[in-house]
Amino acid sequence: MKNLINTYLGVALVLAGALLLIVSYLSGFTRYNLVLLTGLIIIVLGAVLHVRHQKKGEKY
Repeated sequence: MKNLINTYLGVALVLAGALLLIVSYLSGFTRYNLVLLTGLIIIVLGAVLHVRHQKKGEKY
């Protein structure tokens, strides 16, 4: 179970960040920088974790 969580954690964070940005746009919170920066940070963190996991799992 822990391996499954580590495998998809990066992808889940990217999706959560994108969902946060979509919800903030639909609800009209686009004038608040904190919400937008939080979504951006979550997406970037998810991408970094996903790439790190992919590099760690492959054999060169």
